[in-house]
Amino acid sequence: MLTPCPSTETLSKAQMPPLKRRKPDSRTPPSPGPDNTPSASPIIAHSPQLTTPPSPRRRGRSRKGKTARARSIKQKQAAEGTNNGVESMIIKDQEYLDFLQWLKNMGCPKTKLTLADFSNTGRGMMATKDIKAGEVIVQVPERNLVTLKTLQSTYGPRIARFGKKINSHMVIALHIALLVQAPEKSGWLPYLRLLPKRFDTMPVRYPQELFDLLPQNAQAHVNKQKAKIVADYNCVIDFLKSNQDLLSRPLSYEEYEWAWLVVNTRCIYLDAKKQDAADNIALAPMLDFLNHTPDAKTEGRFCTKTKSYQIKTLLPYKKGEQVFINYGPHDNCFILVEYGFVTLDNPYNYVTVDNDFMHLTIPGETSVAKKDKMELLDMAGYHGDYVLHRNDVSFRLLVGLRLRLINPFNKMSAATQHDIAQWHSVVNGEVDQISAENEQMVPVYLERLCDEILATAKKTLSILARKKTTFPVMHLQQVWIEARDIVLSIQDKIHNKEQL
Repeated sequence: MLTPCPSTETLSKAQMPPLKRRKPDSRTPPSPGPDNTPSASPIIAHSPQLTTPPSPRRRGRSRKGKTARARSIKQKQAAEGTNNGVESMIIKDQEYLDFLQWLKNMGCPKTKLTLADFSNTGRGMMATKDIKAGEVIVQVPERNLVTLKTLQSTYGPRIARFGKKINSHMVIALHIALLVQAPEKSGWLPYLRLLPKRFDTMPVRYPQELFDLLPQNAQAHVNKQKAKIVADYNCVIDFLKSNQDLLSRPLSYEEYEWAWLVVNTRCIYLDAKKQDAADNIALAPMLDFLNHTPDAKTEGRFCTKTKSYQIKTLLPYKKGEQVFINYGPHDNCFILVEYGFVTLDNPYNYVTVDNDFMHLTIPGETSVAKKDKMELLDMAGYHGDYVLHRNDVSFRLLVGLRLRLINPFNKMSAATQHDIAQWHSVVNGEVDQISAENEQMVPVYLERLCDEILATAKKTLSILARKKTTFPVMHLQQVWIEARDIVLSIQDKIHNKEQL
């Protein structure tokens, strides 16, 4: 499976699986990828089912024979057609044609893929011929990869003299920013032209009013990402103080942030097993156009025999179908923060309830008792990371609720010590419950948690409904609709008295 770098991750353009039928109140328009474009016209991206209008009839009889007419129709369908209800059109704009010529000049082998606009994802890669399972779909020679190794001659000695730690993400981002300052001289102009102009769908670029509408775990993720960009920029500026000759002009924060996000949304791990290695990430031109779906099955690796990075599909594709890759088992909050898009029907979605758990009011629980319980959870390794999946409650959350529901709670009393011992036995799987009364209260307070989340989702969706329809707004709507649906599935289990 192709593995993007978390916090230094991959690819752009509209990246979602084919639309599936959903309940009317859960349907969300398709979304773009992290470059803030559906890459096709917004009309195409927003249309659930576009049909190609019939061409006007010619006056008089066609001079083409039956075979020629059939061939003509087949060629038109290949360039402009429908597969499984998805409209598509091959892209042949000059920038892309220049890019293809650049790849050819750089020695990249031909592929069975071409850039196309799809009605459900925007830009993506279309199969120009049938592709078999196990076939290599993209191969990027090592000399075309942007890595710490390929940049060694330019930056290696300078980094050694700098003396401070500077990682590959920082160097590649700096390199991209410097290429943009003088693109004609770089030799990479065809590639640079196809990079996104801005990253408005990335939550790190959201205005405050939209940032405040993110789930709290996503807000924390964005804040961590923002702090990293700032720290990396400060380190790079310090590096440039003794390397002024690299600059065409002073490097602004906005320029570096853009380049950092280019790397973050598009880079890959050369070796998925060595994700902590300093020189393990790379930008790989051409991979940028492949879209993500959680259903795709792919393998990505650096082939020492061909000295190239290869992506192999484990699924077959028919001519005219969009070819996908898989970034890994990530939920939509993670994908939104790291890549700037969301996917429909993502099986990895979940709802984090840490904050709601901390603010849960339990009658009779004193502040001292609550503090002691949190310390116990921390010592046992069960503090936080409480989540709800569709039709499933995490064991960690049930462990936390059972402890919170021990009342009265006085660590000095024999009764409380007995209950704590029972709680440890439940955690270790030695017994099923602390007590019958404690176990009966778990679904009651779990439903109270669900009620809080549903109230937040309803309020947030109401605010979003009054905003102008933009891709960030649509992404937020989908995240909250999914959170609501997950919570409702848990409430159904509680009401049906199913085992949690």
